[in-house]
Amino acid sequence: MDYKLLFTVFTAVFIAELGDKTQLATMLFAADKDVSKITIFFGASLALILTSAIGVLLGG
Repeated sequence: MDYKLLFTVFTAVFIAELGDKTQLATMLFAADKDVSKITIFFGASLALILTSAIGVLLGG
């Protein structure tokens, strides 16, 4: 595994995701006291994984 590439991709995606609409929507969902935070975490994580997988598959 190319760790330099892994770090580069991680850093680019991490910085790009800070403050975007997805993060703001996730924070709005998490602000509701009646919902499970773990459910929001897994839902948001699965959505990001799926969109990333689509990008990798279509890009390669």
